[in-house]
Amino acid sequence: AEGWWAFRSDVVREVAYRTLTKSARAQRHAGTAGVMRSSGLTPIDQVAHHAASAAELVAEIGTVPGVPVDIAGQAVDLLEEAAGRSIDVGAFSQAIRHAGRALELDPADDAATRRLLLLRADAFAERREAVRARVDAEHALEHALESGDVAHEAIARRVLGIVAQQEGDLATARSELSRSVELLTEIGDQRELVSSLSDRGFVEVFGGSLPEADRMLRKAEELADDLGDRRQLAWIRQHQAWVAFLSGDTALAEERLITASGLFDDIGDRSGIGWANGLLAYVRFFERRFADAEELAVSVRQDAAELGELWAPAMMDALLASIRLWSGRFNEAEELSRRALHGFRELNDRFGIVQALAPRMRALVALGRNQEAERGLEEAVSLADAFGDLAFPTIAAAGTAALLGLGERAVSLGEVAVERIEAMHANGAEARVGLALGHCQVGDPERALTVLLEVPDDRPYTCAVLAIAHGMLGDRDLAIDYADRVVADEGSTYLDRVLADVSAGAAFAAAGDDDRARQRLQQAADTANSAGDAVARALAGCA
Repeated sequence: AEGWWAFRSDVVREVAYRTLTKSARAQRHAGTAGVMRSSGLTPIDQVAHHAASAAELVAEIGTVPGVPVDIAGQAVDLLEEAAGRSIDVGAFSQAIRHAGRALELDPADDAATRRLLLLRADAFAERREAVRARVDAEHALEHALESGDVAHEAIARRVLGIVAQQEGDLATARSELSRSVELLTEIGDQRELVSSLSDRGFVEVFGGSLPEADRMLRKAEELADDLGDRRQLAWIRQHQAWVAFLSGDTALAEERLITASGLFDDIGDRSGIGWANGLLAYVRFFERRFADAEELAVSVRQDAAELGELWAPAMMDALLASIRLWSGRFNEAEELSRRALHGFRELNDRFGIVQALAPRMRALVALGRNQEAERGLEEAVSLADAFGDLAFPTIAAAGTAALLGLGERAVSLGEVAVERIEAMHANGAEARVGLALGHCQVGDPERALTVLLEVPDDRPYTCAVLAIAHGMLGDRDLAIDYADRVVADEGSTYLDRVLADVSAGAAFAAAGDDDRARQRLQQAADTANSAGDAVARALAGCA
């Protein structure tokens, strides 16, 4: 257009830029920042970039005519605003760059330094970079205590609590977040209190009390609603979805996640959308909607990788490993779980490590790599105690012990898992079914049926174990009925069907119906051979 010109390439622009003196560059950056700021139409990160570039040049060469003498202060303010905006939309890497650049300009205001440290700590925590998050938060906390800044002390303690939770240190997480809530309540900072209450409630989701989590999240929800804080409402809905999911109410969990995703979409928070859809993928998996779960997981992984996130891709790899596992693609499950495990180890995320170990142990057993699976089992057991009453690590270990034929170990671990799941007031069906299978392995089917009294028989795995227990007790008709229900269920896994057909075959044989016994046992063998699971093939072969 007339009166405008542009460079044909970035290379030409850079060469032209380098021909300018540093004074001229500073003047142009400052002028550009001023024009952009006055127009009110330019994204804040671009305005901040030009102001910071001018300030950095002035710091290097001294005062420059035409550049405001307070350009460094202006740049710090703009970078702080840009960092906050980046966090709001889930661009955490960008927030880290903005906050770091502002800190390098050495803000004159100590309060500004604390705010920037806390912004960067928050972004590091969101990226699961615990060491860096802790360094910044502790630095901010030290200065806040020296200056008597209660608000910043509370925020620093919140970040430290979040980091502690990510690392599985629930005692520290509870302590720091509870103190944060107390301090913010004392000074009446409602907006920050919403965040700390929400995060404090979320700690109870992993190894604590689900009713207590629900109580705290409801209180946070009321405050956020009064403040009209849509971002916090979105995160609270996401946390509440976890409570519903772990309580066994997948319909409510899905409803809350769809609401959270919509709120995140409204405010442009891509990372938040990823969190909501990532958990929704797990919900679909537990509902045995494997195709839907995989489609969501692949999409979430791709979006997270584009944002430069590390945790979400690893979590989706763990989920995809579980999907591959139950469809009989063990080599793929092993590869995906290994990749997830590597990612979580890099982040020192113990909860994530357990998530990756669960499908990995089962895949290794299916591939006949039992020693590796046993090492994974021992690691899961050692990690379990770090999570208070969180039952998942012990459930995973108990299931692996059962597959390895370690019946007594499966029972002892299963009993701990059930105890912990009851302490959390979470849904205990999976833990109870695993414990019942262990009791069958050690020859105690009556105890197995007692354990299953409170478990609905609407899932194939439950029916398969019921078939085994009733068959061992000589209840042939019940054993065959439960086995037939497994085979007829399209959502049953290959292992569910193998267990069911072996149980039905044994029941028919005991009844003298050799033809149908051979038919069901051959069916079990065909399923096991098709899947390639070493344990399933051995079981069918023995039968």
